[in-house]
Amino acid sequence: MTSRPVPAGPWVHGDPGLDALQGAIGVLGAKWSLAVLARLTDGTQRFNELSRAIDGVSRRMLSATLRQLERDGLVLRHVYARVPARVEYELSDSGEALLAALTPLLDWGKSHQIEIAEARERFDRLQLWRAAGQEMQAQTGTRQPRVPGVY
Repeated sequence: MTSRPVPAGPWVHGDPGLDALQGAIGVLGAKWSLAVLARLTDGTQRFNELSRAIDGVSRRMLSATLRQLERDGLVLRHVYARVPARVEYELSDSGEALLAALTPLLDWGKSHQIEIAEARERFDRLQLWRAAGQEMQAQTGTRQPRVPGVY
């Protein structure tokens, strides 16, 4: 496997664009952010609708995620003064733009899903092999043989 240089551009240490990218990735770092944004592509939804539609999210986590997405300007929250109060959520223009920007990454994830799974499996097997070798070395005082091409 040969390494190819990455094309010049925003991938230069110290580029302010990298800070902006890190901020954008940080927005999506929360476990449920993408699930909430994806559900809101269907249009405006109430809290309970989102809660039922997103399998596995607790009400507390959904509330925290919506609050953070609202803070980041990706989700708009509308409160209607009624009894009981009605609250709805929708994607902001920035949220829609973010999902549009993520579409190529989604496509990349789909096309590399098997490759990533295989790489993880190889890595995990190698880690087990190394751990077994270290255990054997500790027990017998012998060294583990080197495998060509393996760091």
